[in-house]
Amino acid sequence: MGWVARIAIGALAIFVVWAVAGFLTLRSGVADSHALIHPSTPAVLDGSPGGMLSTPINTLVIGKDARIGETRSRADTILIMRTDPGSGHIRYLSIPRDTRVNHPVRGAEKINASFFHGGQIGVIRAVRRHTGLPIHHIMVVNYRSFPQLVDELGGVTVNNPTELSNCPYPGGRTVSFPKGPVELDGDRALEFARVRKCDSDFARALRQQALIASMKDKVFSLTGLPLAPWRGAAVTRTIATDMGAFDLVKFGWLQARLDQGPDDRILLSGAPQLIDGQSFVVPDPDANEREVAQFIS
Repeated sequence: MGWVARIAIGALAIFVVWAVAGFLTLRSGVADSHALIHPSTPAVLDGSPGGMLSTPINTLVIGKDARIGETRSRADTILIMRTDPGSGHIRYLSIPRDTRVNHPVRGAEKINASFFHGGQIGVIRAVRRHTGLPIHHIMVVNYRSFPQLVDELGGVTVNNPTELSNCPYPGGRTVSFPKGPVELDGDRALEFARVRKCDSDFARALRQQALIASMKDKVFSLTGLPLAPWRGAAVTRTIATDMGAFDLVKFGWLQARLDQGPDDRILLSGAPQLIDGQSFVVPDPDANEREVAQFIS
């Protein structure tokens, strides 16, 4: 046997060991993640008309946060991630947390309250009513564990779309971020995702989209690819998702293969209004219809 053949066989053996070890590590993380999903949640999700590698799939990404003194959380981040192998793109559709929606029983409320009152099932139904889009999978990130998630990745570099200077932040302090590339560890990434007092929900949603994109790029960069299964497992342990291990492998493959540009980051628009002492984002139905059409085009 020639040396070329020996090298090829050795490389194949290393790859098989890497793949098996990575998958087993990921599967152990999935068990922890599934424990955080409500038993009734999978039944509320829409069935996919085809496989993830060939069909557009909508994954609802929720960032949850509880106010001081409360045990139930609100949805602080509401975003649909669409993986579309046919177009070769990943798209994000953000819904401002203060968007005014009508619940069949409770009436008018902010869409983030749907998570407070109905948990995972409530927010899935609220987003589906508001956008008309099917929701095939869900991921819920607890902001309390978010710094750990980012630190597991070794930090991230985000292209900040707008400068933030001395913005009020919980705890009686202020935070600042320059426009352009910003290096963030876990604690700073949480501040970047949550701060909202010196601009708008719309600007914050764009920052959150940029942060998610940078985390994806970090996991699937050429230098990070050898550690991708282990980093994926570490991320999976900090979130709640209905996806199984094989679905997450497919999801990861699509994250690495599909493109994602500025035009793929879409935000549902609306007008900020004060109604009965509460601040809302009142949707523009015609504009939202065009934005959803762009999202699925």
